[in-house]
Amino acid sequence: MTWLPSRTAPRRFDLVMGADGLHSQVRRLTFGAEQRFTRPLGMYIATTPLGTTAPDLHTVFLHGGPGRAAMIHPTTGREGAAFIFRDRSTIQPGDAADHLRNRLLTGAYAGMGWRVPEMLERIQVAEDVYFDSINRIQVGRWSRNRVVLVGDAAGCVTVFGEGSSMAIVGAATLAQAVTTSTDLAEALGWYEHVHRGRLAARHRGAGLTGHVLVPASRAGVAARDGAFRVWPTISALGGRRPAPM
Repeated sequence: MTWLPSRTAPRRFDLVMGADGLHSQVRRLTFGAEQRFTRPLGMYIATTPLGTTAPDLHTVFLHGGPGRAAMIHPTTGREGAAFIFRDRSTIQPGDAADHLRNRLLTGAYAGMGWRVPEMLERIQVAEDVYFDSINRIQVGRWSRNRVVLVGDAAGCVTVFGEGSSMAIVGAATLAQAVTTSTDLAEALGWYEHVHRGRLAARHRGAGLTGHVLVPASRAGVAARDGAFRVWPTISALGGRRPAPM
């Protein structure tokens, strides 16, 4: 991969694709400030590898309480730690320094047992940490002239990691559009129409997903845990293998 400096000599392109994620600079330069398009869901996520071998490649372990969940999941055979918690603090892009991240995590997970102390210790010293607020991105139009948005830059929707797969599907749709039409505006409009339709249901369900994964109350936690316990039985009765949890 070739990294370009922040400023280069002017160049001309037939098409510029903003596939630069939740905090897209292409979107900011073309459509305006990030705050115009960001809808916070009131949650944060932090992940880092633990460096230990995963005992089960098909199981995610979840431990949580009201407003907070800690998970250990297998990633290419190694354990990865993930924290998802509720917090209404507002952090602007670039503000999530290590001390602020650690303060929020320590406050959210104070007193929690299981492997949480080990996970917190690891994330406070690790260099490979992902930390950000969980948001829904809503942009009125995905293209302007010869600039078009793809992936999370256009519509970040989920806390379950579906963003990567949806970005790939969107990029394939865009490629199909621009290679089968001689009218660029028409091609970009068709891409947006088709892929926005795919994202619509996920946008509507993003808040519900957060409530299921990280309930705000003890009653919600009990309901979630009960559903997880009966899910394998329901799946078996339907003739399907349950999704790994």
